[in-house]
Parts: sequence; structure tokens; C-alpha cells
Amino acid sequence: MNRKQEIILWVGLIIIQLMIVFPPVGRPDVSSESTDRTLGRSTVIGWIGNYGVITRDYKNINFVMLTAQLLIISAVTGGFIYILRTTKQQEDGH
Repeated sequence: MNRKQEIILWVGLIIIQLMIVFPPVGRPDVSSESTDRTLGRSTVIGWIGNYGVITRDYKNINFVMLTAQLLIISAVTGGFIYILRTTKQQEDGH
């Protein structure tokens, strides 16, 4: 593993840790008649989304969104590590 791959790996791990400490949280939107448009409000699923702290908002964690975020970051990190690999050509005498 070369230096660039190590940096990408550490950045990916730090981002994953931050996403776990500050997970996406949501609560049902009970005021659907309201004219105020809250940022992160989803009209489709009826949830108001935000980011919280895991020790305070652990009851309202949106696990589907958190799982999707973790998978995307893992795939991007793995892709960058794969792209930045160094190819060693082995000479086997042929």
C-alpha cells in the first residue's frame, strides 16, 4: 500500500467515524398543514431530516440513510484505493 492509498484509507475511516458519531436523524412531520418549509423536510416520506449526536438522538436515527451513506463512502474509498494502486510488473522470464 503506497502513501496515497494510506491517506485515502485514513480519510475514509475518519469520515465513517464522523458519520457514526453524527448520524442522520429524523422525526415524523406532524405539521403537514404548516406553511413553513423546514430544511430537510421530505414531502414524499413525511419526515424532517437532520443530523444529531448519537448520545442524544439515538432513538431517532435513520438507519436506512446511515447504511446508504456508509456503503457509498466505503465504495468511494475502496475505488480510490484501487485506482491509486501501483502496478508491479513481475518478470518471470517469459
